[in-house]
Amino acid sequence: MLNLRFTFFILFLILSTYISANDGRLLFLVHQGAHEQALKLYQAQYELTGTHDYDLLHRIGIAMLDYGSRQKDPEIQLLSLFGASVSAHEDVYYILEESLKSPYPQIQLVAVSALAHFKNDKADQALLSVLGSPDLLIRFEAVKQLCRKKHVQAVDQTESLLLKTPKSLQMVYPPLFAMVGDQKSIRALRRLLHHPLEEVRLAAILSIAKYQRDDLLPQIQHQVTQAFYAQQEASAYTLGILKDESSTPKLKKLTHSSHPTVVLAASLALYRLGHEEEKEIIKQMALKGNVYAVSILAEIPETSATLIQLLDHPDLQVRINALIALTRQRHPSAFEKLHFLLLQTKQDYVFDSQLSPGQSIKTWKAIPSGREILKDDISIYETHLTLRENLLEKVREGSETHFIALADQIFNARQNDLVPLTAELLEDLGSVAAIQCLKNHQQQLGAPLVRHYCNLALYRLQEEGPYGSQLRQWVKNQSKSDLIRFKPFNPWDLGNTPHTLTPEETSQLLIQSFEAFAINQDAAGIETLVEAMATGHAKNRYALAGLLLRATQ
Repeated sequence: MLNLRFTFFILFLILSTYISANDGRLLFLVHQGAHEQALKLYQAQYELTGTHDYDLLHRIGIAMLDYGSRQKDPEIQLLSLFGASVSAHEDVYYILEESLKSPYPQIQLVAVSALAHFKNDKADQALLSVLGSPDLLIRFEAVKQLCRKKHVQAVDQTESLLLKTPKSLQMVYPPLFAMVGDQKSIRALRRLLHHPLEEVRLAAILSIAKYQRDDLLPQIQHQVTQAFYAQQEASAYTLGILKDESSTPKLKKLTHSSHPTVVLAASLALYRLGHEEEKEIIKQMALKGNVYAVSILAEIPETSATLIQLLDHPDLQVRINALIALTRQRHPSAFEKLHFLLLQTKQDYVFDSQLSPGQSIKTWKAIPSGREILKDDISIYETHLTLRENLLEKVREGSETHFIALADQIFNARQNDLVPLTAELLEDLGSVAAIQCLKNHQQQLGAPLVRHYCNLALYRLQEEGPYGSQLRQWVKNQSKSDLIRFKPFNPWDLGNTPHTLTPEETSQLLIQSFEAFAINQDAAGIETLVEAMATGHAKNRYALAGLLLRATQ
């Protein structure tokens, strides 16, 4: 017995020495860029021991991201930056900082957005360092993130950049000052209310409404009396948001304006102040086919009957806006007709937003044969998709029965742009009916994206079945041929949308699958992840290295 124990001890020492030496060689290979060879060594070690060495995997992930971030190929840099971002790990924070020095603006912008998620002085200093960039867009992204953080230098830096920005672009600054909301930012916002360009003045007025900066109420009371009708509309809207009873006489006067959107904004403001009779003005204008009035009815719950009536209006644009307004009210009558907006039709409609002159009222316009437009205009595509996703979420909030029926229609029609959100919302519901819907479509013929997203949702719900093994098999097949790609990048999106990387449909599914393995600490899934890194597309490895870090935390 003693000799047997001694033998096992000697074997253990030999194995430990071998693994230790193997670890050093493996990491050396990663640092040299021999990633496939290194990962195959790890796989051999895993077969020998039968267990994952999470500490070693962690170091492999860091070393691979470090290597990728130092390559000259911008695509590898971008994928490494993506990997560092999704890992959310302090050990690769320096990669985000180094990416700020990249000669490629998109990489710098993504790095700025990623650094903003770190709540520490070091990240703030990195954002401040970007303000020395010669690129206006990068500096703007940095001050936007500083304002979101309400950093002590945010307002000074934003004012400085404002002075260096062409006047035609200065309408993007009022929301930044409004979100900070300290005395210095309020003073800056007050000055912008007197900007020579109306677009900037309107942005200032509406930012005061959005962030409810009622310390600027006297200025809005003054603005509502100005001769410019767009400002009257925006100011009337803001007075309603700020619940300013003292402005009732001024608002009453504006309901007699010759400009319809001014009348509507004033009537809505009065309704918000408790003047119920004002909704009749809005209803009558809606019944006459004013699409702005139709849109506003969404905010007046007791007007559902009017909106239902408008669903049969001869004007397509009126019908569409009535349907959207009714959905925002979460009314069942809309849920039964919503497939018209969500599913592709023969007319091939694309839905784009339109603002009133004072930019306080949003309406929607259906554009037939719009797919060609989507190819050339990224912003319209995002607007089109966001509207439909928001409507889908409203149905989920309003009626589980209607939502599941709509999910069946989306899956059966293979409406791929809505498949990811539909599966996610069913997963969030987690009810017996929602799970059954996912199971019904998990083997849907001729719809691979539907099958795989349903499969992923069922795996994340930890439902009994072959979902984990099927997901791992799909990932193995996919990662060998498909490079992780991202949606087209719109460099001059100066709104509130963060500059983040958005994967394409298949890439998004691939990444979400690996994330699910990481979150579940799925040993077989992690083995699949390592195999994908070892044998899949070489450039994929840098993005997957970030997910490997997630899996080993």
